[in-house]
Order: sequence, then structure tokens, then C-alpha cells
Amino acid sequence: MTRYYCSGFDVNDCFGHGLGQMFKSELANTNSIVFIPGGVSRVEKSKSKYVPLFLKHFKNVGIEFQDAHLITPDLSSDTAKQMIKNAGFIMLMGGDPFSQKEMCAKLGILDELKNYNGTILGFSAGAMLMSKYIIVTPCSNEYPDFRIEDGLNLDDISIYPHNNTSSEVYPDELISGDETYKKSDLLQVAKQYGKFYLLQDNVNANGKTDVSVIKSHNGRIEFYTENNGKIWLVDKSVDLVSLSKNTDAKLI
Repeated sequence: MTRYYCSGFDVNDCFGHGLGQMFKSELANTNSIVFIPGGVSRVEKSKSKYVPLFLKHFKNVGIEFQDAHLITPDLSSDTAKQMIKNAGFIMLMGGDPFSQKEMCAKLGILDELKNYNGTILGFSAGAMLMSKYIIVTPCSNEYPDFRIEDGLNLDDISIYPHNNTSSEVYPDELISGDETYKKSDLLQVAKQYGKFYLLQDNVNANGKTDVSVIKSHNGRIEFYTENNGKIWLVDKSVDLVSLSKNTDAKLI
């Protein structure tokens, strides 16, 4: 089984630079792909924009699925479970991880996702749902408080996406757009809930995206970056440690 934890993608070339080739080597079948939106409020935009966009990017790297399905709250539990069971690839999409978890719980598919043995990719909210813990620290008007819940815990790791800094050493405080990240807050979380990883997906002035991906393949954890992407480890016993440098899309 193979699982990918992503922050975000280069919208112009989501699966380029070797990521698509890894998918091709790991897919047991391309009969069906299942998309799971990041909550009920993301269903329509996923349907109209993001599903067609991702299918286009898959096709660009030579992957074409016979069927594509979107999990929606109006499905019966049996239908949603069958979609998961038959999928060759599952993509847990971005949005609100708590809303995404709630939608999946109401459809009764959390256990199906936990026991899925194919290729699964989660980005942003989706990566957080795949994590041991869904970790949100105060960072915006949408998320003004600490909120931590159990995730699917697929690999005994936790992911915190969108830590967009180009610094090699994570600063004491980072302001990115309307969001503020404080190192002291993140270290406090690590003291209570164990280590976790920060993922970066910064869009640069040249239009390229700093992509960071954690891959789990049969229990082995690997780190993958594109452009100037970085991955940090947050641990209670150490400062934030950069695990990745620009590797030109090679696994490290």
C-alpha cells in the first residue's frame, strides 16, 4: 500500500517532476478513482472545478481512469463504501478537515478508508485527516483556536500543511498572508501530542510552487520535494528541524 501526504501542488503541473511516474508504478489498476471533498461546502466546487482539473493532470502523465467518482453527502452508505472498495486510487481533497471527517463519518466510510490497501493521496485537509491527529493552531479568523482531534492514523504520523516560508530555519513567528504561525505554539502541541511534520507549498514570484510530500510505502516513510519545498519535524525535545532541501524532485 502507498500513501501520500501533501500540502499543495503546482497548479500548472500537479504530478510532474516524477510524482506521476511514482503513481504509475504503484497503481494496481486504473479502473476507478474516488475523490473525497474537504467537507460538504466543498462538494460543488470539487465537482465543477477540481475533479476535472486533477483528471486532466493525471492524463498529462499518462494515467487515465475508466471511472471517476466523487463522494457526496447524498450517497447511501452502501454506495459510498462500494466506491471505496473498488477504487484504484483515492484522493482526499482540501478544505476543512473536521468537516471532511464528519461527512465521512455520516456516510460510514471511515473504517473503509482506514483499511484501504491501494494508493491514497491526501492534500491539505485530506493529509490532516489521514494523520494520527488533526492539528489546528490559531492562525486565521476561520481557525482562531486550538483544535485537535483524532485522524485516521494511517501511518502514526501527523501533518500540518501550508507552512510557507523560504527560510532554511523556521522562524519564531511567521506571518504569511492573513495567517500567523508561532513556533512556541507548535512546540507546545508537540509536547502534548507527539512529533509532527510541517509541509510547505509556497507559490514563488516566478509562478513555481514549493511542493513538499511525505510518502509512506509499506510502512517506509520517504520525503519528496519539488522546487524549493521543505519539510520540518516538530518535536518536543528539539527545535524545528528542516528535513529536506531542494532535491529536484528526488526522494530523500
